[in-house]
Amino acid sequence: MRLTVLASLFIIINWIWTFTSIKKLSLVRNQRLLRLQVGNVFEEGFEVNNSLRFSRLWIEIEDMSHLSGISGSKVLSGLGGKKNRYYISRTILTKRGSFNLGPTLIRSGDPFGMFTTEKLVAPEAQLLVLPYIETVTKFTEPPGFIQGGRAIRQKSLEATSFASGVREYQSGDPLNRIHWKSSAKRDKFMVKEFDQDPQADIWIIIDGYEESNSHQIIEEEIQFADTFWALKQKSAFKLPKSTFEYAISISASLASYYIEAEKAVGVACADSILTVIPTEKGGRQLGKILETMAFFEGKGKMPINEVIESLGYQIIRGSTVVIVSSTDSANIQLCIEILLRRKLKPVIIQINRETFETSPQDPVTWEINNIPGIVINYGDSISSALQSLTQ
Repeated sequence: MRLTVLASLFIIINWIWTFTSIKKLSLVRNQRLLRLQVGNVFEEGFEVNNSLRFSRLWIEIEDMSHLSGISGSKVLSGLGGKKNRYYISRTILTKRGSFNLGPTLIRSGDPFGMFTTEKLVAPEAQLLVLPYIETVTKFTEPPGFIQGGRAIRQKSLEATSFASGVREYQSGDPLNRIHWKSSAKRDKFMVKEFDQDPQADIWIIIDGYEESNSHQIIEEEIQFADTFWALKQKSAFKLPKSTFEYAISISASLASYYIEAEKAVGVACADSILTVIPTEKGGRQLGKILETMAFFEGKGKMPINEVIESLGYQIIRGSTVVIVSSTDSANIQLCIEILLRRKLKPVIIQINRETFETSPQDPVTWEINNIPGIVINYGDSISSALQSLTQ
């Protein structure tokens, strides 16, 4: 009878202990940045607060985010009453896209492990992982339709070197576009209008056709130590074995290069849907391009030559069109013919698909004369390969 009473009391005490082990226990996740590029280190702080007077013997924090390589899960012991505990999680970002930072599961129980109780904390923030970018300092720039550019009768929202006329001032027009001589003559404000320059337009077309790409991605959940030295591992990052990931990184690097050179850049990709970003200048355009690229998956159903055929009439004559594709040489040649027929200037970045599937002995080089282009193999440095491209 005594043993029965003791056992019953033991079970009841453990159950009450478990029931109160996560009461008044809160978790706060803090992040400094919610927009980072692939290959960067994401740092997040976890703060556990104990609002009751008695101590918590053990607390398990389980980070249920879908972010690869997460290290936010941890077991804490001896959290005193009216105290908090803070720790930092660091991980290297390896995948593009948007990720919920949570939910987070808080688990605790009695000292003997007879009972456990859990509480789920809903996610409160999202992390946007942008494409991997390598710095490009020089790249071939084919001439425009006419040497030095050519004025065309299409209005531009940006100020260019081609002033086409003046019109009456409207609310919202920049003050630096006011033409003071015309305003003085007509006794009202007049602003300058500009035409676009075809030499400044750069189009980057990404081949999202699923059958053209190789998606042999090796899933490696790399767990980095949750210490400051995890930051040192950033240099060890390399792109996965996927032609489409290489295409995204090449396109993002070129977009960054052209935006810094004050060129108007547009991007098109036939992924699950055809996505077209019209040409525009400035850092805001680069942010728009990178955010859009973060969600491309390379599961398109339209070959690259059909994409160029459908977009050709939207691109101004004389513009430069950079094609980033892993398709075969016959399709590349067809794309070049379509572009040349429409008075566009092609630049070809061909990704050698064979190097992603096998290990060929002989390197492949660019063989089409009078067309600037380069072949990139698996493992090549993107920045070095792009900077080596010549006319």
